[in-house]
Amino acid sequence: MQPVEYTLQAEDIASARLLALGVRPRVEFSLFAAALLGLSAISLSNLSFGALPLIVGLTACLAAFRLTQINKVRQAAATAFKRNETLRSLTVAMWDDAGVSIQPATALVERIPWSALASFKENDRIVLFQQTSGAIHAIPRRAFSDKAVLASLRRTARAMIKHESRSDSGK
Repeated sequence: MQPVEYTLQAEDIASARLLALGVRPRVEFSLFAAALLGLSAISLSNLSFGALPLIVGLTACLAAFRLTQINKVRQAAATAFKRNETLRSLTVAMWDDAGVSIQPATALVERIPWSALASFKENDRIVLFQQTSGAIHAIPRRAFSDKAVLASLRRTARAMIKHESRSDSGK
């Protein structure tokens, strides 16, 4: 398979960590905003009830808490990016039917068999391989200049990870 070269950015690391945790900041922010708008609209209508201000306040507090958590993940990712030179170096990723190879320019190649991967996820910024051990590996989507290469990776990863997890569960 054609190698993909990339250099990560701090926001790539933050996006990978949030995706690995299952957090989608834009979706969460939109849901909290919609909930607050809806509750505010109800409070101005004739359908108002006594506990509504409490519910509005609790929803706003929960939203603020969640956004604070997301910000802390982003700050930790930026710190890790600054401290770890390997994250900032040119990296080459390749894949085949046996697994994925990731080789930062300043480190040894890491060969990850499909059987060691628990999931393949993606968002608008990165594609993410999550190992069963919890380790994550991110490739920025901007590294795929050819959409066919990204589609090939997507097909291979989804087929192989599902195949491996099915064969493991049958044991």
